[in-house]
Amino acid sequence: MLPLSQDQLAAFAAVVKAGSFTRAAGELHLSQPALSRRIAGLEDHLAVTLLVRGPAGPTLTDAGRRVLGFVHAQRALEDELLGELRPSHRALRGEVRVAGPSSIVPGMILPALAGLLRDHPSVQLEIRTAGADLLPGMLSRGAADFIVTDLASDRDDVVSVAVGHEEMVMIESLGGGPTDVYLDANAADRTTAWFFAEQPARARPRRWRRSFLHNEAGILLGVELGLGRAVKPRQTVPATAPVRVLPAFRPVRKPFYLQHRSQRFYGRLHHTVADLLATAIRAGLRAALARHR
Repeated sequence: MLPLSQDQLAAFAAVVKAGSFTRAAGELHLSQPALSRRIAGLEDHLAVTLLVRGPAGPTLTDAGRRVLGFVHAQRALEDELLGELRPSHRALRGEVRVAGPSSIVPGMILPALAGLLRDHPSVQLEIRTAGADLLPGMLSRGAADFIVTDLASDRDDVVSVAVGHEEMVMIESLGGGPTDVYLDANAADRTTAWFFAEQPARARPRRWRRSFLHNEAGILLGVELGLGRAVKPRQTVPATAPVRVLPAFRPVRKPFYLQHRSQRFYGRLHHTVADLLATAIRAGLRAALARHR
């Protein structure tokens, strides 16, 4: 078998990352037919289907996930080699993409990686916040190298490390507000429903409505303005905020996991980031729980 084409592999990886043939073609400065020909050529060369087109965009097959892992391992190996050949052999280089909930990303993930970025200017960082429903897909299609999620994974191609718990509480405005309206990020956000399911039957409201305010900061502001109640991670509620924790609802702890894809080779950058994230998130969640004991 002839060697794999780097142009075809790059085209495949670009489609997976962009989630769209059209966007990937634009990023690679190719026409869409030219991009499609490269993907088709790679599939013909390997005699497998890598991507299945659908209304929501291309979906990776099992073979596609294996090839994506190869592409990431190849890039990690190249970054490590280039770093070792630089004047400072300790220098790290490469791209790191991390995604997680808005309750974790600003306060724990960014501070954990700040020192690494200052010491290794050739490292490029991309951090995103996303809902729990989107995070596994981002990891699976290669849009993120690491995710922090409250959803455990039983997939063989995902490494999942427990990093601690958040304590979830129900809050309302000190100025009052509707007691039957509960604020979530969006229609897919099941936080409020999950919290009620964990409560004793007597504490669950018989009838309730929802409004949606995008993220943790928006939800907190909505509660402060008296738009409704909300379930919030305790560490995201400032002591000075004009809200109160409702004692009628039992606090509930939610586990969190640091996850990344399982592949044969990861460079020093990946291992360094994994250690930094796990250590910082464990410490941050532990400290948040200790403050409220």
